[in-house]
Amino acid sequence: MELQEIISKIEALEGRASELLSKADAENTTADDVKAVRTQIETEIAPEIERLQTARAEKAREEEIAGMKAQVTTLNSVIEDLKKPIPGFSLGSGSLEVPVENNPYADGSKSFFADVHRVKQNWGGAEEARNRMMAATEGKAMSEGVDAQGGYLVQPLIERQIVEAREQDNVIRSLVSKVNINTDGIQLDQLSLGTAAGWVAELAQKPETTSMALSTITASVFTAAGLATISNQLLADSNPAVDRLVTTDLAKRLVALEEAAFISGNGTGKPLGILATPNIQTQTVTPTDVSADGGLLDKVLDAISAVQTEHGEPTAIVLHPRTWVKILKDKDAQGAYTVGPDSVQSARTASKSLFGVPVVTSNRVPTNLGAGTNESCVIVGDFRSALILDRQGITVDESPHVFFTSNQTVFRAEQRVGFTAAREPKAFCVIGGAGLVNG
Repeated sequence: MELQEIISKIEALEGRASELLSKADAENTTADDVKAVRTQIETEIAPEIERLQTARAEKAREEEIAGMKAQVTTLNSVIEDLKKPIPGFSLGSGSLEVPVENNPYADGSKSFFADVHRVKQNWGGAEEARNRMMAATEGKAMSEGVDAQGGYLVQPLIERQIVEAREQDNVIRSLVSKVNINTDGIQLDQLSLGTAAGWVAELAQKPETTSMALSTITASVFTAAGLATISNQLLADSNPAVDRLVTTDLAKRLVALEEAAFISGNGTGKPLGILATPNIQTQTVTPTDVSADGGLLDKVLDAISAVQTEHGEPTAIVLHPRTWVKILKDKDAQGAYTVGPDSVQSARTASKSLFGVPVVTSNRVPTNLGAGTNESCVIVGDFRSALILDRQGITVDESPHVFFTSNQTVFRAEQRVGFTAAREPKAFCVIGGAGLVNG
């Protein structure tokens, strides 16, 4: 059964339940009528809704796994391309592949993009640039008019480098679920039945379920972008090629924006992050001594318990590197580390974990929280319950026309992405307070 079909059946059952309730609420309704309506809801509607809920959850999981498999397949393809000295590209109607032995751009000391401009402008070294371009295309003839396609020739290489950087540098992205979408947002339905059950005596009234609620969560896609303007002379003369340095740096800026939003975005012009998500669980730590009663270690245990109680097992503890160092430096009265290498937990901390839960550090965890804007936080949660909406991966375009009169080229990096932790907010517990001052 398709997901949309399941949702339609649930909506139909909801309408049927409403009709029955209206019938039971009519002025001329007898006690027998009410009893019949209750029996019909309990024996027909409620079990069917429960069955459809299970089917919907299984179908959503299948689609999520299929999406992850597709993403892994795409990533594997990118990795294979990165192993090549330079990606293949189209020139006119012919497809050209660059052999390793003929690739003059493999070591990054020269830029194909810069050589295109050097040939067009007839700058010094134009002949050498032309020879390199011909060697990179297996000696096939290229005209100076090809520079109009220069952006397309360089863009695949730049874009693949940036995708690789994003996967490596955003630790939150590696923890949460991801889905590729083709719209500017997504709606997630939540159906709850507030069911009741209990021990009853023979012939006694059984606990009755009378509430049913359908809610919708909306997650939007936002755009992050950056520009860099470089003189064409620098593009032509730099070694290593400056265009690669610029686009890689732009990628890092986008990665930083993305992860910071996933953690603490306010939802205005950017995704709504975990810290700003309504109904997440919280713990407050006051003592600055990590191992004191009610200190950070105690609160981490409390947060783990809270997530386990309301949701299930947490998959990670995310904190700022300074907070992790603060934990590792904590010592007992004899001067031995309470969590560090001299403690009984050394085997755990060697792999960065606390109480069996993996620890992940990110310098994008805020350190300016609290009344004094000098507190950090610790996030304990099942990060798989959060969702990244990938609308458009990081792409790079270039234009020599914007600053034509000053002979400069503009590089533009852009991505479209969304995020939500609102599907299951109880899957997260955030620890904050004065005990996390300066770390």
